[in-house]
Amino acid sequence: MRKYRNRILTGIALAFVIYVVLLLFINTDDLLSHLAVYPWELLIPVILLKFLAWVFRFWEWQYYLGVIGAREKISLFDSLVLYLSGYTMAVSPGKIAEVLKAVILKVKTSIPVSRSAPVVIAERVVDGVAVVVVAFVTALLAGQAIDLGGYGILLALSSVLLAVGLVAIQVRPLAYFLLGIIGRLPLLSRAYRPLLDFYESSTEVLKLRHVLPTSAMGAAAHLADAFGFTIMLSGFGLEITWALFLQATFIVGIAAAIGALSGIPNGAGITEVGTTEMLIAIVGPTNPAILPVAATAALMEGFFHKWFRVFFGMMVALIFRKRLFTSSVEETLAEMETERAQQRAYVAESSTV
Repeated sequence: MRKYRNRILTGIALAFVIYVVLLLFINTDDLLSHLAVYPWELLIPVILLKFLAWVFRFWEWQYYLGVIGAREKISLFDSLVLYLSGYTMAVSPGKIAEVLKAVILKVKTSIPVSRSAPVVIAERVVDGVAVVVVAFVTALLAGQAIDLGGYGILLALSSVLLAVGLVAIQVRPLAYFLLGIIGRLPLLSRAYRPLLDFYESSTEVLKLRHVLPTSAMGAAAHLADAFGFTIMLSGFGLEITWALFLQATFIVGIAAAIGALSGIPNGAGITEVGTTEMLIAIVGPTNPAILPVAATAALMEGFFHKWFRVFFGMMVALIFRKRLFTSSVEETLAEMETERAQQRAYVAESSTV
């Protein structure tokens, strides 16, 4: 247990250092002056919309528990506590501590980790699907309100790759064919074995009949977050319009994707920088009022989109720690560590023969 706790603390510490460095490049006097005049009452609907987004994502979690046969074996309250505390686990480097979520679920339901771990990963996959789809549709609806420039090609390419990936997952021969190509490519060959293991353990949760409804839930959560960001921007003097909502929806999605792909705990600093640049490039031409406050708006969005849930999840984990981190969880983690050590020893012995 200590190992996973240390990984979470390491992620938080690393994020803190990144933000300290980031603040060195920001005019803190301007930042504080902008915050001093901000109408903080606007954050009430922002927080309520954040809770609404969590409802959709919890619904997604419950759906997947039903897919693996765990939903009937855990109380709704325990499921909610585990889900919310999982927000804190996600801040670990590479989100490695999220395996703890699968272990706790195993103790609560007796569902093997090999069957429950893909659910944790599937949540990330369907969120990615939802973000790409919403961003693509938003860009089409916004028209000139979102000037993508050369980045439009990247969005279109991402959409095509996503479609190919979803099709490949449904057709096993095609999936193995594409994985085989990855295994032969010099730069991607290292990812072959992890991708193969993930595919073989996740074929059920990633079937199209499950991806479609859960992606819809993820899209609804994303739209709630985007509407919250739109309200937040109105506090900086911007008028709430359909165009601003579409711009905010696009920015929130792309910034989240960039942060997730960066590998940095919770996308610390990366999403804020990306959000600042997109606010200037996308919102700035039609709403010049955003230009002097773009960095402040990006930092506020970063806190409420990412860190509010981490601290909320930490509070839930601390309050219900005895309910979550039982002696059985400790024993299961110890067994897993022993099995991994034996596997590494076997591989090392086999390589010397």
